[in-house]
Amino acid sequence: DRTGNNLNNKNLFLQDGTAGIGVRFDVAHSFNLGDEVEISVSDAELSEFNKLLQVNDVPLTNAVLKSTGNTITPRIATIAEINANFNAWESTLVKILNVNITGGATLSGNRTLNDGTGTIAMFTNANATFSSMATPAGPVMVTAIVSEFTVKQLLMRNPGDIQ
Repeated sequence: DRTGNNLNNKNLFLQDGTAGIGVRFDVAHSFNLGDEVEISVSDAELSEFNKLLQVNDVPLTNAVLKSTGNTITPRIATIAEINANFNAWESTLVKILNVNITGGATLSGNRTLNDGTGTIAMFTNANATFSSMATPAGPVMVTAIVSEFTVKQLLMRNPGDIQ
């Protein structure tokens, strides 16, 4: 969700029914949450950036919008399951039920999620449209992208990802 501004404007996470991957374009993209995109990745570099597997430096002209308004159903999982399946689930959408968020008064920066089965970091960029949102006091549901930036972390797309 580029309008949430929690991700670099050159980055995009793609997911189908079985897996996901990060794509880094050579310039900022204008794709929206729910867009189906076809990307030619011939001759593109598959590499890790701070431990996140991505298709790197893809020319934006290689991407074609196929449809809009699509939804990805997040995998409902515990933090223990996410940590145990992290590499397989990287760049996919998950939903954690009954999770507590700690580590600061607002969502900005690094926070810790704990659902009683384990913990994982959640990062919110200071420039995200929801970074100043108060950290919820009680258990909530969190939908987020399984990601990595030197440490395992989750990335929310927009404020609606906390319920």
